Amino acid sequence: MSDDAPAHIDEVVESLRAAFERDHWINLHRFPVELRNEDGRLVMAGTVENVAAKRRARVLAEQMVDGHWPIDDRLRREVVEKQGDRQIRDDVVERLSTESMFLEYTLGAQTAGKVETIRDAGPGSYEIIINVDDGAVMLTGSVASLSHRRFAEALTWWAYGCESVENLLAVMPEEEDSDHEINDAARLVLEKDHTLDADQFYLKTSARTVEIQGFAATDMIKKYAVLDVWSIPGVLDVIDRVAIQGSEPA
Repeated sequence: MSDDAPAHIDEVVESLRAAFERDHWINLHRFPVELRNEDGRLVMAGTVENVAAKRRARVLAEQMVDGHWPIDDRLRREVVEKQGDRQIRDDVVERLSTESMFLEYTLGAQTAGKVETIRDAGPGSYEIIINVDDGAVMLTGSVASLSHRRFAEALTWWAYGCESVENLLAVMPEEEDSDHEINDAARLVLEKDHTLDADQFYLKTSARTVEIQGFAATDMIKKYAVLDVWSIPGVLDVIDRVAIQGSEPA
């Protein structure tokens, strides 16, 4: 432990709460978050506004803990309407099965410890298994690249009623990650989001922080674009420079 590191996890809890208060992605007034020390683990529980708040909370927690204590992340994203696990599962399956990147993937769904094959792509194919438990989706299996891994998670976040995603997909063979990889994945997600025009946005990534520039027709489109970037695992922060058409960029 470094000389300036907190001596006890309780100090981390208090420092993290203060960091959440300062962070503009996290709104503790509308969405209170419970932080506590539970048997030497940092527990984060509650409902947050969106994937940006969930991601940012995890990033800040990991920076504060610095590997000294485990993190139990129980944060859930707010959803418009709760959905049954079967409905969420079917939505994720539909999104993955119709996406060209995963057409040659075996897809399965795990229920009560048993895997049901949804689509069999044959021996040696990559495989994604979807497990949904009370609105939380877990992805297991293997994928061909970091871009596949990241895009599979982004598609899962788009599923109606999905409250959290745990991405355990293994990249085979392993690839070295980089800002370039993150930038490419974010660009891909914007291009696949039919609610917006990806050509309106420019991305620049440095030290895992993505800056998004450009113009959006409405505040809602701008919000979608920014949250799309936040849906990419590995992103530490997003700098929003998107302007509404007819105004100057931020």
